[in-house]
Amino acid sequence: MTRRRLLPAILLAGILASVLLLAGCKSTEKGVSTWSANGGDPSFEKQEEVSADKLMQFGVYPQSKADSKIQSDIKSKVTIDEETGLWNECDDETMYARYDLETGYFIYAAKVDGVRQEEQYYMQCGEDLFLVEPLQWIVLETVGSDSIIISNKVIDGGRKYSDLYGECTWETSSIRDWLNGTGDYDARTGSAYNTQLNFINRAFTSDEISRIQTVSLTAADNETYGTDGGASTTDKIYLLSAAEFEEYFKAEDSEINAMAYATDYAVARGVSVGEDSEANWWLRDPGAKTYMLGVNRAGTVTEGGYSVHDTTEGIRPVLRVPTSLLQRVEVSAE
Repeated sequence: MTRRRLLPAILLAGILASVLLLAGCKSTEKGVSTWSANGGDPSFEKQEEVSADKLMQFGVYPQSKADSKIQSDIKSKVTIDEETGLWNECDDETMYARYDLETGYFIYAAKVDGVRQEEQYYMQCGEDLFLVEPLQWIVLETVGSDSIIISNKVIDGGRKYSDLYGECTWETSSIRDWLNGTGDYDARTGSAYNTQLNFINRAFTSDEISRIQTVSLTAADNETYGTDGGASTTDKIYLLSAAEFEEYFKAEDSEINAMAYATDYAVARGVSVGEDSEANWWLRDPGAKTYMLGVNRAGTVTEGGYSVHDTTEGIRPVLRVPTSLLQRVEVSAE
């Protein structure tokens, strides 16, 4: 094949690589946060996080910021060739690293005495890389052989609840589309979600996705503000309703901390956090007009909610899976 015929393919590969790099963490239009320093609660104080022995693992997602040396090594040695537009691969005495075009991850493995160690995966967000790690979940309820689980931390953000202007419901929301990999990624341009951009395909394997239960959901009307909850839906991945939040987090016998803390990746995505990384997060019920309810940093439901165009709120996915798929988090002995 001649160089002239190769050029379009090379350019296409370079463009696709750039899209995937930005897909995990593109620049977002910052909304106006409605937070006060204490989350709107004068009695605000940090609560203990859920202990590791009570958490379960299922799926993976970018979370912790990578070690500075690993970041430096990957960025300096895995680059795009200026002539070919293709990614350079590094395989020297100290490390192996490459960029995987299909997943949008950097793959890295240190070498000890020339022997390649276990591979690790990193997602780029802005100028930093974030380690892809097992997702940790809190079991909210056991129903027969299934468990209803919510992410232990706020794992993503920087996303508008709705890409369109005007009133919004869970049914019509962009966040619902992003979580489930359905509908339009950007309603203004009509560009569809693909496997590199949505949550469900990045976090889970095809086999895991097939085992996640599809559940029927409703969102309550907001009588205080006269806003419509929207039509019922069936989804694999969803957000809690305000009533479910109260049931699971605020019941007298509940041992679950209502405050949530954000991962490094979520903060890089644009989630607003306090000094201990406590964050506010979305629910699926409507608030005031063009607002949706959320949980504030102090762990209580906001009265009027947050603007559907605010990008500083975080996301805690909820799903129902067979309990047999969940693995206990290994707790190292001290």
